[in-house]
Amino acid sequence: MSQFKLIYRPLGTIPCFVMQRDDGAEFEILSGFGGGLNAWRVPVEDPENSHSSKMLDLLYGYRDEPTLRKISPDTNAGCRLTPFPGRTAYAQFKWKGETYKLVNNVSWAPHALHGFLQDKEWTFESFESDIDSCTAIFSCDWPGAFTGFPFPYRAINEITFTGESVTVTARVQNIGKAELPYSEGWHPYFMLGEKIDNLTMTLPRSSLALLDSADLPTGNFKEELRFVDGRKIGDEFINDCFCLEKEVTQLKATDSDFINNVHASLESDRYTLDIWQKAGIEQYNAIQIYTPPDRMSIAIEPMTGEPNALNHQRGLIVIQPGEERTFTFGFRFHEKTGIEL
Repeated sequence: MSQFKLIYRPLGTIPCFVMQRDDGAEFEILSGFGGGLNAWRVPVEDPENSHSSKMLDLLYGYRDEPTLRKISPDTNAGCRLTPFPGRTAYAQFKWKGETYKLVNNVSWAPHALHGFLQDKEWTFESFESDIDSCTAIFSCDWPGAFTGFPFPYRAINEITFTGESVTVTARVQNIGKAELPYSEGWHPYFMLGEKIDNLTMTLPRSSLALLDSADLPTGNFKEELRFVDGRKIGDEFINDCFCLEKEVTQLKATDSDFINNVHASLESDRYTLDIWQKAGIEQYNAIQIYTPPDRMSIAIEPMTGEPNALNHQRGLIVIQPGEERTFTFGFRFHEKTGIEL
């Protein structure tokens, strides 16, 4: 019978909570910085000793506070990206006849990146567990006091952990008095203990969002089939938005655990990661993928649409006062058996 517990284990001065199973499997939530999905560790067979186990890291994240302070603006590892994921062009957008100016928060482009909550402290709300899983809930409010985005809302993250799987239910509530223009995503970096060049990636059928010279979507697309049947990533550099097909994105969202789920996967000789997201009307209808320079991880990011949604408004979600939306994604780990070493 499995048992789960919640541990408070700060990263330096930054609040951090760990959901832990009694065999050591654990999932780390960096509540003090973006509510980040900061680490996922599972026990696996030690390839050098079949009679013992070791812990395998499945998420790239911040392992100490100095590193976080240094690299977080460029990595945003594990964070929820809200109320816009990716770039907002030239740090401004127009809505209802008004122009709103955001903050250029990156050094390498004149844009605003990844919303407002990716470095904020999230409030711990609750924890519960049973023999199969545990669930922790965190929240963060955007007060709307900033003239660049004067639309208050509340974001809630519900994270369910079994050891070998994680389900993230992300809710947003319009707590203001005006319509809320909204898009969102997440920024997890997955890894399987080796360079991604050797991993086989499989993606759903999609169209690639074509970019202009400022790396902004043009509104044009091309069919994307490179990874549909699964192939090794090799030395390919990827920093693209894969937009799901209309047959999927126009489906009405359901409460089913399986209907509307779209899957990507990473596979090594020993392990498989299934990464899924619920697609459909006003759901996660795009996947942003990024390969970092060290090639030890890969960002596979569920998003409601292409970057710059506040400007082009493709896939932009409009939430009325008092209403809320719910988005869901998750991932599952599998260790292959019967492998000859």
